[in-house]
Order: sequence, then C-alpha cells, then structure tokens
Amino acid sequence: MKKKRVFTIVALFLMAAIPAYAVFNERDFAKTLTILRSELHQEHAKMASMQARLNLNNEAQHMRMVEMTKKCNELALILYSQNQDYTFDMTYALNEVTRQYEDFHKQRLPFDEIVTRMNLEIERYEHLAEALRRLPPTLERIETLPDSLSAVMDTILLKESAHAHEDGQELLGDHEEEGEGNDKPFYLDAQGQADRDSCLYYALNLLAMYTEARNKVVMDNDHYAVMSSQLTESYNYARERYRLIQKRIFIDGQDNYFRVLRSFGRYARLAFQDASRKYGLGDRNADSAALRKSDWRGPMVSGFALFILFYIALATLISSVAVKLLKKWVPKFQTESFRQRSPMATLLSGVVIFAVTVMIATLFVKQNFFQVASGLLLVYAWLLAAILVSMIVRIPSQHIREVSKIYLPVALMGLIVISFRIIFIPNRLVNLIFPPLMLGFTLWQYVICKKVSHNREARGDMVYGWITFAVMLATTVMAWMGYVLLGIQVFIWWLFQLTAIETITALYVLVKKHENKYLIKRKLEYKRDHTIYEPDRKDAYIAVTWLYDLIRQAILPIAGVLSIPVCFRLAANVFDLGEICNDIFFKPFFNLSDKDGNAILHLSLYKIVLVTALFFLFRYISYLLKAFWRRVRFERLARKENKTYIHANEINFTLADNVIGFLVWGTYVVITIILLRIPMGALSLVAAGLATGLGLAMKDILNNFIYGIQLMSGRLRVGDYIECDGIRGKVTSISYQTTQIQTLEDTLIAFTNTTLFNKNFKNLTRGSAYEYLKITVGVKYGTDVDKVRTLLLDASQQLMIRDKYNRPIVDPKRGITVTLDAFGDSSVNIALKQFVLVEERYGYIARAQELIYNTLGENGIEIPFPQRDVWIKSTEQ
Repeated sequence: MKKKRVFTIVALFLMAAIPAYAVFNERDFAKTLTILRSELHQEHAKMASMQARLNLNNEAQHMRMVEMTKKCNELALILYSQNQDYTFDMTYALNEVTRQYEDFHKQRLPFDEIVTRMNLEIERYEHLAEALRRLPPTLERIETLPDSLSAVMDTILLKESAHAHEDGQELLGDHEEEGEGNDKPFYLDAQGQADRDSCLYYALNLLAMYTEARNKVVMDNDHYAVMSSQLTESYNYARERYRLIQKRIFIDGQDNYFRVLRSFGRYARLAFQDASRKYGLGDRNADSAALRKSDWRGPMVSGFALFILFYIALATLISSVAVKLLKKWVPKFQTESFRQRSPMATLLSGVVIFAVTVMIATLFVKQNFFQVASGLLLVYAWLLAAILVSMIVRIPSQHIREVSKIYLPVALMGLIVISFRIIFIPNRLVNLIFPPLMLGFTLWQYVICKKVSHNREARGDMVYGWITFAVMLATTVMAWMGYVLLGIQVFIWWLFQLTAIETITALYVLVKKHENKYLIKRKLEYKRDHTIYEPDRKDAYIAVTWLYDLIRQAILPIAGVLSIPVCFRLAANVFDLGEICNDIFFKPFFNLSDKDGNAILHLSLYKIVLVTALFFLFRYISYLLKAFWRRVRFERLARKENKTYIHANEINFTLADNVIGFLVWGTYVVITIILLRIPMGALSLVAAGLATGLGLAMKDILNNFIYGIQLMSGRLRVGDYIECDGIRGKVTSISYQTTQIQTLEDTLIAFTNTTLFNKNFKNLTRGSAYEYLKITVGVKYGTDVDKVRTLLLDASQQLMIRDKYNRPIVDPKRGITVTLDAFGDSSVNIALKQFVLVEERYGYIARAQELIYNTLGENGIEIPFPQRDVWIKSTEQ
C-alpha cells in the first residue's frame, strides 16, 4: 500500500516535470514547428502511458481513503462511547485515535504543491494552444476546455485526423483572407498547417489530461480535509482525556484499599457488576446476547485462554521431548553441566516454541481480540526468553536451579499484570484484586531472597533480586494507598528494565569469555610480531582490541543508559500510555527563560539520558585517539632507532593526550550546550564576568596553566624520574595546574607547575634511562688492589641482569669498572663504578653491597673499620 502511495506521488511530480526540454533558437520557422510537434508527440505518449497507471492508483487510493474514513468514524464512536471507569479501555481508544492521527498526517500527500505544479502546466499549455491557434491562417478561438479527451479533435475543428493533415489536407474553420493578396507577413503552407494542427491537438490533449488529474487531486484534497478535521477533533479530545488520566494516575489516584476493606461487600458487588457488563456474565436478554458477540466478551476471552493453555502444554511437551533426545543422542549434551541446565533449557525452548506458534497463528487469525492479546503475550514471551538466556549464559550450572527461583515471583506477577491489559479489566475489579495479590507476591519474593542470600556465586542475581523486592514493595505501597494504576505501571516498567539489565549483563559475560578465549591469544601473537610499549597498559594492544573496547566501553554502557527510556516507553505502550510517556520524557521539567522569552536552560529526561549516553561515546573516542597516537609514535620511533622495546618515558605523550582530550571533550561540551539550548550569549556574559571580576584571583591559576603547557611540551614527561629539593621520584601526571610525583617511599607529592618550572630540578631520565652510580668499599692497607679488582669484576657479572621490561639494569655499553678511589684514614677505598637504570637504583645498590661484602669475606680480604686506643691516666700518676 505504501509503495502505491509513493508511486502516485512520484508519478504526479513526473507529470509536472515531463516537459524538460523545449525548442531553442531554431533559425527556420517551419523547422521549429516540426520539432515542436515531435516534442509534444513524445510528451503526449508519455502522459498517455502514465495516465493509465495513475487511474489505477487513483482508484486504489480512493478505496484506501474510503477505508480510512470508515476507520476514522469507527474510532470516533469508540472514543466517545468509553466509560470513564474503564481506564484500560479508554487508553486503548485514545492510543488508537492518536496513532491514526499521526499516521494520517505522515502519509498525506503534498496536495497543495502538486496542484500548484499542475496549475502552472495547465497555464503553459493554454498559452501554447492559443499561440498555435493565432498562426495564420487563424483558427476559431477555443473558449472553453472540452469536457472529455475525445472532444479535443472536434474542438479544434479539424476536417480529418492529424495524420490526414500531415498529407497536406486543409483545415476547416473561419480562416482569414487567403490568397496571394493576403496582407500577413507570412502564411503557413500545407505542411506548416499540418504541423500546427498536430501541435494544437497534442497541446489540448495534454491540457485536458492535466486538468482531469488536477480535478481528481483537488477532490481527494477536499476529502482529506474533511477527514483531517474529524481526526483533529478526535485527537484534541484524546489529548484532553490523556491529561485527565495522567492526573488520575499520578495525582488523584484511585480508591484507597483500606477504605475498600471497610466496605468490602459493597465494593465487591460493584466490581462484579462491572465485570458482568464488561464480559456479559449472567445476561439473558436480547441486547446482552448481541453484546456477547463482541471480541472482548466472556466466551471470546475464555476461548482464547483455552487456546493459550493448550499451546503452552504443547510447547512444553515438545521442548521436553527435544531436550531428552538431545541428552540421549548428542554426546555434546550428555555432560553433567547440561543435565543441571536441562530444566532451564526445556523452559527456554518451550517459551520460544510457544512464541513462534503464536506468531504464526496471528498471520492467519485476523480477529481483533486475538491480535491484541497475542501481541502482548509475544512481548511477555520474549521478555521471559531473554531472562532465561541470560541465566543460562551467566550462572554456573550447579547454581542455576536455585538462582532461577529469584525471578519466579516477578515473572508470574508480570503475566498477571499483562493479563489485566489483555482483557481490559475494569477499574473496580483491578482495585479490588491487585493490592492483596501484589502483597502476596512481594512476601514471596522476600522469602526467596532470604533463602538464596547464602549463595556467594550469585551475588549479581541477589542484587537484582533485592532490587526487584524493593520495586514490588514500592508497588504494593502505591496500590494500598490508592495509586493502583501507577503501581502497575512501575511494576511492568521494572519487568522490562530487569530484562534489559539481564541482557546487558549477559553480553558483558560473553564479551569477557571472548576475551579469555580468543583475545588473550591474539594479544600474545601481536606482542610477538610487533614492538610493544608498556605491555601492562590496556591500550598497548589497541590494534587488536579496538572492537572489544568499543563494545565494552561504549556500546554496552550506552545500551544500559538508553534502556531506561526505552523500557519505560515499552511498558507504557503495554497500557497504551505512550502519550503520557512522551510528556514525561520529552516535555522539559526545567525551562528557564529570560524576560524576552529566550531559552536559557532547557532540561528534560530525554536530553539528560542523551547527554549521559554521549559521555560514554566521547570517552571511548578520546581513549581510541590517544591509544592510536601512542601506537603510531612508538612504531615510528622503533623503526627509526631499530629497537625491539621502547620505554614509555622515551616519548612525550602528555601534551598530545591533553590536546586530544581538550578537543574531544570540548566537542562534547559544545554538543551538550546545543542539546540543552544554552544560549552563547549567556556563556559570553559568564566569561566576561570571570575575565573582569576574577582576573587577579586567577593570576596564579593562569601561570600554572601556561607553565604546565611548557612542561608538557618537552621538559618533562610522565614516567620521568626527577629530583627536586632533595626529593626523588617518578612523575605520574602533569595537569594544567600541578605535577604529581611518586616518591621512592611510595608517597605522592604535588608541585605546582610554577614552583617546579622556576626550580632547578634534575630530570634523571630525560637524556638516558641510566644514571651514574659509584659504590665504595675500604680494604686495609697492604691489600693487593689488583686482586681486589679482579675479584669484584668477576663477582659483578652477577649484577648484569635485566628488569621486568627485559632491559639491562647496568648499561652494557659502559659496563662496570673497579678503581682505587681514595686513601682513607683506616683503609684504601675501592670504587665500583657503573651506569644503572634510574628506577632500579636502590635495589641495585643493596644487591651490589651485599655481593661486595660476601666476595671480600670469602677471599679473606679484611674490611677495616676505625679503631682507637683509649688510655686512662689517673690523677696521682
């Protein structure tokens, strides 16, 4: 149907666009007339072939319009006849009217534009026909357009057909004076007259075709205008009723259940009367017999219930047999793990079989109640299937039976609540049975959560179970306080939200399993074939893990954020409250404007959710750009210096990381400002105030900012070891205000950028990763220095080891040297000289000193220490 409508629109526009070419600057008038005849002949042929198709499409469109008119009137009757006490019936009718109104305006053809284009073509062909008529010999003026296309030839007063004119026959009509004495500047010869008559025939024929098509369009436009007026009236009525229902749900509430209990008998009778009128229970008169033919009367509801029960039993039977056969015949399913999961697999396959069966049935059964009820049951079936799949994927097989009990109360209560909507239960009846029913299921949920709370293997599911209990408890309180419809809406929203959470959690688990099974292996292969910087960094393998990071860091968090409004909308659609959902999410709850009415801040739940989702996207973009930039820089340096390993502090990434972060997050801030409709004028005013009022106070901040950029540009890098004011440590971060250093005592010290820039700090790793180190030891006078040197050089080979990054701790180019350093008071000082990795300094000193001590002791070389003889002289002496 949509294809036909689209074809109609395209065809109508093509009709207006057919004359895409015309006669241009022909020097011979007879040739101009001949070419014009050829062009008009082609246009006429195209128009004639198109008009046949247009007539068929117009007929189909007319039938659609008739159906739409019937539907419009039917909806009006349904809408205006609804009882205010049947909220579910009312919301269904309101939703149908709203949907019909929106579909009508989306699919309505651009009649005004089409008519305008056709009028232009009609006017053009009228002038063309008149210009042709005036060519000498002049033809009789055509005052009015003929009523039918067949009358065109008679109107132009031709003696014979156009083909006869081409043979040179003369025209009929009141010609002007003919003969050689004619005072006209030129006179058409026989061929020219034949061409003129043919052109006039085609022009009038096209004129008639366009006029006929325009009249049909105008007629359809009039019908659509009437229908639009009716739908607009119904839509306005529906919007007003939506506001009343919204007020009833969120503000006024329904009957307080404590008040219902005080007059329980009377309330129960009224509820039973509503049910009797609704479902035709106990009626015997003729009118009620006619009412029982309604789709939502008792027999139809009962028959549908029996149909559902039958197919549930059939699906369960088929799934049980299928699972048993799998366990018996397929070796892969004969494991203990599958045996423990088999009840869940049976339930899952039964749900899928039931859903597929109902979907097939809806293709053949067009009865309204069956379509509506089946659609809601399919929604519930797929929700249940998603929860079951999530449990099978996430939960260990030995715990799956116990953990599945957590979701049993919410699943059964969800089926009951959806059944309320299927049968359009009256308000009094739902007010009577829902509060105690909800209370019972809430207590059941609490008992199950307490029993399963000891299972540490299902902590995540226990969290979901307790949240479910909290939602059910809140729903129970709402229902008992009289806000039954609000409680139902909250509960059904949580059922959708719980399904979304379960699905996203299962996806996280699957992504993690993929990482453990495939990604770790690919990382090792990549590390073997490529130069790797800082293997412990997660972004070092960005070429391998970018898709994994995209899913884990962006797609799944964004799906979690967007699931909130999506689940709320799906839950609202169950009870036909989509318009209320639109008001809640899209209508701004904070709309600040100035005195001129210009928006200053525009906040809605939809925009908050969108801004939050964009945060995760831009966070991943920032991470991705920084990681790829690191990868490119390291590979370039590795090729340049022919290295197999490059340490992180050999390249300055601080400035590039900050620039990328500034660009990415700056873009995010700009998009946020646009989404929230924050005017730039307001930001300019704030910036001006900050510039003038806080200029002096921000002097130090600006200095730190400028010096921070200079430090980032090359003087300092993250990973460098520096020494300043006697403090030695590793630079862990450089911000626009401070530089943070991790000392060797594992404490953090932050220097302002101004302080650090103005001090003569020592960058120990700027030029090289190694620093000079001298370790001295004293031996007694008389010791053979050459022997000591030989012993220490041989023993120092044990110090030529590598660090965790496979770098030699002692610079192999310079090696270790042993020299006589100085003559001490009690010893000859021997120095062990070497260049050592800065970060390995203190560990190396400890190992070297222990090695020197053991080596000298084992070889009988004494290490002297200061000795003094003390003589005590008495006074008498």
